[in-house]
Amino acid sequence: MPMRLIFDLGDKIRVSPPIWPNHKLKIQPGDLSQFAPSGNGVYGYQNQFSKNPFKAAPPQEPSGGVIYFGNNIAKTDFEAFLRLLEVKVESKDFAIFVAESERSCDDGYLVQMRIVTKFGLRFMFGAINDREYDNFTEQQLSIGGAFCEFIEKEANRWGTSFTQDEEKGLAGLFGGDGDFAREELAFGFMIENEYHGIYRIWSRAWLVTK
Repeated sequence: MPMRLIFDLGDKIRVSPPIWPNHKLKIQPGDLSQFAPSGNGVYGYQNQFSKNPFKAAPPQEPSGGVIYFGNNIAKTDFEAFLRLLEVKVESKDFAIFVAESERSCDDGYLVQMRIVTKFGLRFMFGAINDREYDNFTEQQLSIGGAFCEFIEKEANRWGTSFTQDEEKGLAGLFGGDGDFAREELAFGFMIENEYHGIYRIWSRAWLVTK
């Protein structure tokens, strides 16, 4: 059986626990089974999911939704993509939450990472108070740097070619047969809530077929 490498974001990123400490919250920012609604609350919080892709855009925000991309994206292109979506790439005031799937084929991801800005922690989740907001500890990396680090770590962990997947442990995790259909690393990204600065990225696989 191929060795499955341990997920590790490194020591430059402070990962928060799934249960936010010292606060009783209705919805935990670290509960990655739940998705943040779009909107700023003035018009209510809209459901951002729709079976119709033309109607899935958040009605009160210019950007949002989900995009999928392969592992060969250049860092400069990814950074430009984040700026195009007006992601707060330079900010270091954020919390990170991660979850790793034990059933990747069913869940649709390998590892997912949610970034919540301190503004989102305060005004979406109520996870920090005004004093904690003013004294929030910065991350070593910016939001843009954290996303790039995630992509790099997962590429090193799983490999970037379908021919390397068996030795890296990706083979079969998304239903591939190791012959006609083989897994290759890919990613997904979404803006959960633009106004509050809540973003999510995840590693996944697509099937390369003969």
